[in-house]
Amino acid sequence: MDREFSEYGSSKEALLDLLSHKSRVTQVSENVAYLANGVAYSFIEVTSDDGIQYGLPAYGEESLELNRIAHDYLSKQEEEKALIVQIK
Repeated sequence: MDREFSEYGSSKEALLDLLSHKSRVTQVSENVAYLANGVAYSFIEVTSDDGIQYGLPAYGEESLELNRIAHDYLSKQEEEKALIVQIK
């Protein structure tokens, strides 16, 4: 999280960098939205451990990939929580 958002080449790059630095996905739509012109749109909110929130918008093909990455991340988090509960 040493870079300004404008230094990222894409929202995907920003998301992956944030998640690699003690941040977590805190908001993601269940499904990708489609604008009136048919372009896919998604918005992911990521919050760092120090409470800073980042909003990552994406359009078109990138929005589909960003949404998938965020949902995969959340699924993995849920699996890890379930494993911890089973161990206890």
